[in-house]
Amino acid sequence: MKSKLIEKTWFRMLPAILGGVLLVLIAAGAAVAVRWHMSAKEAADPVLLGEPIYEFEGREPAIGARFNAVLKYRLPWSDSFKLAAAEPGKNLQLTSDPAFRRSRIRWGYNDWTLVIPLQAYRGGESGGGSVLAEFFAGKSIETPLPELKVADLVLPLDDNGTELSLAPRIEVKDKKLSWLTAGIVAAVIILVSLGVWALLAHKKREAAKHIKTAWELALDAIQTLREQVRGGASSPEFAIAGLTDVVRHYLEARFRLRAERQTTAEFLADLERDDRLLEDKDRRFLRSFLASADMVKFARMPADPHLFEQASEKAEELVSGTIPREDGLPGNQEGGRK
Repeated sequence: MKSKLIEKTWFRMLPAILGGVLLVLIAAGAAVAVRWHMSAKEAADPVLLGEPIYEFEGREPAIGARFNAVLKYRLPWSDSFKLAAAEPGKNLQLTSDPAFRRSRIRWGYNDWTLVIPLQAYRGGESGGGSVLAEFFAGKSIETPLPELKVADLVLPLDDNGTELSLAPRIEVKDKKLSWLTAGIVAAVIILVSLGVWALLAHKKREAAKHIKTAWELALDAIQTLREQVRGGASSPEFAIAGLTDVVRHYLEARFRLRAERQTTAEFLADLERDDRLLEDKDRRFLRSFLASADMVKFARMPADPHLFEQASEKAEELVSGTIPREDGLPGNQEGGRK
């Protein structure tokens, strides 16, 4: 009897309990809505929390190492990230687009974390980079990235731990050839020389029929690389390295640059000195493409066929867009730049 009485009492109190919970939920929802409305009306500016930091293992990143630059922001409930763009410092490059996420929810505002994925491709001091964060409320924050030192590659040492070991000198034994052997060797050398001379003479006659221009040679080389990658005869990494050489040799021949021993930075600096040589879009492509190619050649960064296809298309546009017109100015094959 007593248990039944308790059950009846709880049954009668259940609507009141449910009504109380519902009122609490309604009050909480109303409070959240009011706070949201107030945060939108107040239009509080987004705030950068602290200084940007780098996250990597050890005291400093080495060449080829991947790590993150991390920035934290505080935004009102009514605002959120629109986009983020990063310009890496010297000796660094982006490995993918910046990513942002809501890391903490507080009363009236949220904490956000922005992650910039980076990779070091050259040793030495790195600085001067920046991050631009834009928000839906119309505000933006541009933040410089701090200085960073990239460790040089550690070279192997010899057994004493002081310097690289040298290979021992190869002793060449002096063997006397017989007159018969010497005669045979001389005859072979003469025949090979005559064959090479005949082949070169034939090629010279064929070349005299039509001497290809620098841009024709460059476009043919780009197409050959593309066919090799598509057919599996060449890897994307090797093809990107070859594509870099094709673009550099073409620009050297087209604009009479002497850049055989120049670094990528020196080569780009020569092109920057005369803004009539290339358009801004071509300069931007060259900076990005040559930096990525350096990563593939020197830092062993992996590449894929899609990356090479994009680079080869841009290289073709660059070559086609700098073919000279009749008036001597650069232009494309359809009539020149506008």
